Amino acid sequence: MKTTTPKTQNREAQAPCLAHPAFAELDRHFARFIARFGDGENMALVAAHLSRSVRLGHTCLDLTHPPATETGEPMPWIPLAEALDAIAQSRAVSVAETKTTTPLVLDSANRLYLRRYFDYKTALAKALLNRTNPDAAPCAEGQESAIAAALGNPLTVISGGPGTGKTTTVVEILSRSMAQCQPTPRIALAAPTGKAAARLEQTVRDGLTRRGFSDLLAAVPRASTLHRLLGVRGDSPTFKHNAANPLALDLLVVDEASMVPLPLMAKLFDALPPHARLVLLGDRDQLASVEPGNVLAEIVDAAALPGSPLAGSLAVLRKNYRFGNESSIYQLCEAVRTGRSGDALAMLEAIASTDGDLGSAPLAASQRLSEALRAPVLAGYGPYLRERDPIAALEAFGRFRILCAVREGPCGIHEFNRRIEALLREARLIDGPPHLYAGMPVLITRNDPQIGLFNGDIGILLPDPAQSGAPAAPLWAWFPGDGESPALRRIAPPQLPDHEPAFAMTVHKSQGSEFDRVLLVLPERDSPVVTRELIYTGLTRARQRVDLWSDKGVFERGVARRTERASGLRDALDAS
Repeated sequence: MKTTTPKTQNREAQAPCLAHPAFAELDRHFARFIARFGDGENMALVAAHLSRSVRLGHTCLDLTHPPATETGEPMPWIPLAEALDAIAQSRAVSVAETKTTTPLVLDSANRLYLRRYFDYKTALAKALLNRTNPDAAPCAEGQESAIAAALGNPLTVISGGPGTGKTTTVVEILSRSMAQCQPTPRIALAAPTGKAAARLEQTVRDGLTRRGFSDLLAAVPRASTLHRLLGVRGDSPTFKHNAANPLALDLLVVDEASMVPLPLMAKLFDALPPHARLVLLGDRDQLASVEPGNVLAEIVDAAALPGSPLAGSLAVLRKNYRFGNESSIYQLCEAVRTGRSGDALAMLEAIASTDGDLGSAPLAASQRLSEALRAPVLAGYGPYLRERDPIAALEAFGRFRILCAVREGPCGIHEFNRRIEALLREARLIDGPPHLYAGMPVLITRNDPQIGLFNGDIGILLPDPAQSGAPAAPLWAWFPGDGESPALRRIAPPQLPDHEPAFAMTVHKSQGSEFDRVLLVLPERDSPVVTRELIYTGLTRARQRVDLWSDKGVFERGVARRTERASGLRDALDAS
């Protein structure tokens, strides 16, 4: 006869509510861990939802909102009073006002946190408020206001969409800082990803040269990723630089700040010396980080509250210098950004030709999708595949990209990359075994500090041009340099960290990049993943033209849907 132990009974009691497919095994494992504190099935369910919320990008679990699946279907849950009663009985939870160290923390607004995320949120809010300038007037819109704020404030947040002159504003901030401060300030440029850092550095250097400040170039360092700036320690979550060993700089500029998750932003502020000025650049309306938090948006929203101490730290850029106000891309982006789904759909339906900067087409059925892809794929990727020089190939590859909203399914990146490779093989533009052929673009999906490659970096497999005449010349993965690295790096394919083909990328992975032309593909069915922030981010990756393939209903519902992330940071920044 089978003997049932208390632990077995506890796990069996949890099974009905934790068996829901929206829970990952990680969520169930965490629930079982919390159940060890003897808190019963209700607390195990709360813990599983907290774990799931963090996986989905939330910083906490808002107990006042019944959880739902990603398609909006209800999940197993309990009334708020029962959840709070289970939490009150749990030895795993302490309230925010106490100094008791427990795995979980409950704040006064009925938000439940993992301890480390509560500490990150609290520390970041304190650091932000400590950097406010009480004498600063609320910033008006425009570049001059942004420049004045950055020159006088410990913290300046400059929010604006692509083409609104954020990097031009930075060039002016840097040039005036170097001209006004003696000795020359120690400056650092950084971004969340290698490609965003490289683009920031290039635009700053080009801007200084164009404006006649070539003599200042020597004082501008190579841009780096935030991880490299802070000093990565292998797989450790800690960095070399922190409050005890702060960064040796006077001015730090961080681009693409919307991509910075809560833990990394908290660690960045922790490593800043008190006297250093910080300028955060980003677009409040873009997608938030894949990791937990929506820091930039919450800072901007908090600064806009009446009487906010952060008001003088915010500058908003609205005027678009890339696209005129009559541009189809600009008008569509504005309709999407502001959630005017009907207007956005009407604009797409009014497109009458393939000329101009915006194109739209219904999503082709699965059996016709490869044929629909043929022309854009050959036109977009043919030029780079004919290059044999790695620098020229990387430059040409960066002119066009196919962006998908999702990874899986008929319109996910895996299926699109498979179809694209088949089309290119059919056209004899690529040849060789799968995942190892000349011209294959690779997207790094896991950080590897030892090699110096990070999630989001893109390279291309090609032979060394110096050995191009040699038979069976080996393939190398070529990547643009970053920070202290050379302009071009080569790495043997077996040494690459986890990676995948990069013909089609998710919109999330495209953040920090810009392409001359973009083909944006939304899924065949409506999904909570498709939000106005995702559509806006995909559209604004294009410098010259964007084509959108989508079902009308999927597009319209996506524009109407806004990303919501539970956090509590904005409330912590509200002084009222």
